[in-house]
Amino acid sequence: MALHRLLGMKIGVPAPARLDSFYREIGLEGGEGCWGGAALPGQIRICESPYRQLRELRVGCEDEADLSAIARRLDGLGVSYRHGGGALRLADPLNHWTVVVEPVEPLDVAAPPRRALNRPGERLRRGERAEVIVESRPRPPRRLGHVVVGTPEVAKTVRLFVDGLGFRVSDVVAGMAFFTRCSSDHHNLLIQPGPVPYLNHYALEHDDIDAVARAASLYVRAHTDAHVDGPGRHTIGGNVFWYMRDPSGTFFEYFTDMDAIVDDDAWQARDDWALEDSWSIWGSKDAPEVLFQPGDIEEVIAGYRKENG
Repeated sequence: MALHRLLGMKIGVPAPARLDSFYREIGLEGGEGCWGGAALPGQIRICESPYRQLRELRVGCEDEADLSAIARRLDGLGVSYRHGGGALRLADPLNHWTVVVEPVEPLDVAAPPRRALNRPGERLRRGERAEVIVESRPRPPRRLGHVVVGTPEVAKTVRLFVDGLGFRVSDVVAGMAFFTRCSSDHHNLLIQPGPVPYLNHYALEHDDIDAVARAASLYVRAHTDAHVDGPGRHTIGGNVFWYMRDPSGTFFEYFTDMDAIVDDDAWQARDDWALEDSWSIWGSKDAPEVLFQPGDIEEVIAGYRKENG
């Protein structure tokens, strides 16, 4: 695969300082509008905007030849871009996001220490308390794993990202929600219907289910209005999840144990997932309606239309 990882995103919000405080609170490293896990600094960048929005996605490819191949495909689609200085920049004509593709070395976060678990017939933890109980601090998020966007132009957006930029489709729900990837993760970008282009949520990977549940529990205990849904395990992608709301109003997800697709030819993408059977195998059966109708969506719609005509 020419594309091999999600490098990061830039988001615009009216009060960037509130997000700085939030990212510090949940254990990311950085400051002054630039945050990430310890091994992947700067994955999340913040700028001031009149309403909350996605401003930029950054994606990594293998080499300059990949950029040339992307440029040829975009030429075929009639989409303008800038190619030079070791990167390709695309101003998405449909959604007004910027996409930056640049050659980088393959990289993943280091494997965490494995917790000793007691299971039937395999008692690995003997005479000791569970590690999650004795940890002095919850394990922090490791990386930004995926981004979910809404758009009124789903089919055209999918064509741009898949046929133009080189994302792969992993699964499709009800013919309208497209799970796409630029790495071995089951999805790095989920494209779904929205009244205007907007950032629905972003997802931060944790070490394991204990790390997800403990970090999320501590956050929602301190911010009782932040809980959205979870814990659960998604049917599509297979990952454990817990959804919350950040101080800007954007949903964020803690996740772990997502499906990995290392052989594109061997993966069988399904396009027949039914909407009523696509959310989780345990936890809430259906996604909460607020995930599709955020409480501030009218403000986002008004802000988008004012900014983009």
